[in-house]
Amino acid sequence: MSSESNVPQFSPAKRAIIIGMDGASMELVKNIIDWGHAPNMARLLERGVHRPMLGVFPTLTPPGWTALATGSWHSTHKVMDFNIRAVGKPLDQTVWGINTKLSQSEYLWNTVERAGRKPILVKWEMAWPPTVTTGIQVEGTGPGVSNHHQIAGYHLFVGGKWAPRPIGGQRDPETLDPSALQKVRNVDPVTIEPAEGKGWTELPDSTQPPREVELTIRPLARGRASMSRGKQGTPKPFFGLIYATGENGYDRVRVCRSRSGGDAVVDLGVGNWSDWWLDTFEIDGADVEGYVKMKLITLTPTADAFELFVPQIWPREGYTAPAEIAQEIDQEVGPFLQNPARDALGVFDDDTYFELLEFHHQRLADVAKYLTKTREWDVLMVETHAPDYTSHFYLSQADEVSGAPPETIQRCREGVIRTYASVDRMIGRLIELADDDTVVLVCSDHGGTPNQFQAVDIAKVLEETGFIVYKDGTREIDWSKTRAVNVGLVHIFINLKGREPDGIVDPTDYESTQRELIDVLHAYRDSETGKSPFTLALTNADAEMLNLSGELVGDVVYALRPEFDGAHGKQLPSVSFGIGGQHSTFILSGAGVRKGEALQRQVRVVDVAPTICYLLGLPMPQNVEGGVVYEALEDPNWHLTAIEKLTKDDDE
Repeated sequence: MSSESNVPQFSPAKRAIIIGMDGASMELVKNIIDWGHAPNMARLLERGVHRPMLGVFPTLTPPGWTALATGSWHSTHKVMDFNIRAVGKPLDQTVWGINTKLSQSEYLWNTVERAGRKPILVKWEMAWPPTVTTGIQVEGTGPGVSNHHQIAGYHLFVGGKWAPRPIGGQRDPETLDPSALQKVRNVDPVTIEPAEGKGWTELPDSTQPPREVELTIRPLARGRASMSRGKQGTPKPFFGLIYATGENGYDRVRVCRSRSGGDAVVDLGVGNWSDWWLDTFEIDGADVEGYVKMKLITLTPTADAFELFVPQIWPREGYTAPAEIAQEIDQEVGPFLQNPARDALGVFDDDTYFELLEFHHQRLADVAKYLTKTREWDVLMVETHAPDYTSHFYLSQADEVSGAPPETIQRCREGVIRTYASVDRMIGRLIELADDDTVVLVCSDHGGTPNQFQAVDIAKVLEETGFIVYKDGTREIDWSKTRAVNVGLVHIFINLKGREPDGIVDPTDYESTQRELIDVLHAYRDSETGKSPFTLALTNADAEMLNLSGELVGDVVYALRPEFDGAHGKQLPSVSFGIGGQHSTFILSGAGVRKGEALQRQVRVVDVAPTICYLLGLPMPQNVEGGVVYEALEDPNWHLTAIEKLTKDDDE
C-alpha cells in the first residue's frame, strides 16, 4: 500500500526500498556478481548506478550504520564504536554502542515521519530502542547474540564421537565481532545411555534396544548478558529416545516432554528438521512464549555419535513497534528469527547453517511483503547481517593470500558464495515491491577482507613498549604506572592527570606523549614478518581528516594495514585486499536514477540519507553533513525543473 498524504508531485521518486548488507564490500559484491551468483543485484547494477563507497573509520557497524541512516559523521552523531569511551570513568570502562539513545543526529526514518510519510523497518541494524512514532519497526538491535529479545541462543546437543568443523586460522575478537560469544561453551554435551530401567513408557517399535539422551534447554543461554531480557532462566528438560526402525541400526530420535514415547514433540530422522512449535519458558519467575525447532544432524547406526541442533528461540511478541505488529506477524506470517546461528559456524555443519540462513532471509522478505501489503508505506528498510558473518568466518580464508590449504580455501569460497546467493534471493523478492516510482538502494556500512598475517593486538603493543603496565602476576592494569591505553578499536587515550580518575601524565607532557606514541607505532615491527603493521598514526587534532574529533576520540588514532587486521575495523575505508575490501556497497536503481553507470566521483556513506531524501522530495535530516550524489541522478536539478513547470503552468 502506498501512502499518498503530502506526497510531492514533482519528486523523481515516490517511494524507496533500502536493503542493507552488513560488512558487504563493493569489491566482493562486484566479484560475486561477476561470478554469476547474484542475478538480482546484477540487474540492479545494470539498470542503475554503482560505486565503491567510502565509509567511516573505524570500519565498524555502530558508526557505519548510524552515519548511513543520519547523513552525519560519528563525531557528530556520537555512536563511535561497539565500546565507546565513558567520559570521566576509568579508561577500561566503556559505553555499549548499540543504543539509539546515544545518537545526536536524526535518523532517516524519523525524517520520513517528520514529512508526514510512513517508514517500515525490518531488522534494520542499530535501530533499537525504536525511535519510530508513526512508522513500523520489526527488531533492529545488533549482530547475532547482540539483541534484547531472544529467549535463548542456540543449543547443540552432542554426544559420543562427535567433533566440530573448524576452518582453522585466527578468530576476530569480540570487540570487533560481537555476533558470537567467545567465553561460553559452544556445545551442550549429553550422555547416550540405555533407556532400559529409566522408566520409559509407550516405546516405539525398535529393532535395537532404545537409548536415551537428556536434553535441557536453558533460557538466556548464549546471549549477551548486558542485553539480556532477564537475569535467571529456569532450565526446561526434554528427553530424547534414540531408536532403530530397520535392520541398519539406529536412525531416529523421538524428543519427548517426559519419559513417555506418547509425550513426543518431534520425531526426526537424520538430516530432518522439525516444524516450529510454540513452547513456554520461565525467565525471572514469569512465563514467556517462544518458538522452537530441531534438526537431527548426526546419529550413527551404532549410536556412538549424536548431534541435535536447536536454533535461537525467539519470542512471539515484544520485538516490534508498535507492539501489536508482533502479534500480526505471529498470526499471518509465522515465527521470526533474528540470528541464523552465526555463533555456531565451525561448530556444526555448513549445510545446517545455510538452511537456517535461507529461512532467515526468506522470513525477512515475508515480513516486509506482508507489512507493505497491509500498511501504507513510503520507505522500506530491510537489513541482513549475513555478509558480515561470512566475513568473520568464511572470507577470512577464502582467498589465496590467507595461505590456507586448498581444501580450506575451497570450503570458505563456497561459504562466501552461498551467503551472497541467499542474500540475493531475498533481494529478488524485495524488489518485486518496486514500481516505476520506486528507487531501490543496496548498501552496506563497511566491507570485509581475508586474513593474511596474525592480527595485531594493540594492547600487547602498548604493553611491550611500556605504556600499559599490569600489576604483578595479573592482567589488571596498574594505573599508577600506565601512561596510555587502547579504548574501542582505533583509539589510544593518554592517562592524563586531571582528566582521568587515576591520571599520571602531566598536562605539560601531553603533546610529547602523543608524539612518543606515534613514533612507537611507526617504528613497531611485527615479530613474525618483520613488517610494519601500522598504516598511519595521528594526533586527535589531525584525526579530523578521518572525520574524527571531540572528547570521544583518542589522543592518538591509528590504522592497520589490511594484512594485519581481521575482517574489518582497523583498516582504512579505502582499502582493497584480495577478493574483498573496505569500500561500502552502493548500488542505486529505479526512479530518478541514471541507468547503467559506474559513477566516477566519490560517494560517501553520509551521502546516502540526503540522496534518498532529495529523490523523495523530503527535508534533510537534522545535523546532516553528507551531500546529494548528483552524479547518480537523471535530473540533478529536478526541483528547479519543477519550479519552472509550475511557473509555466501559472503563466498559461
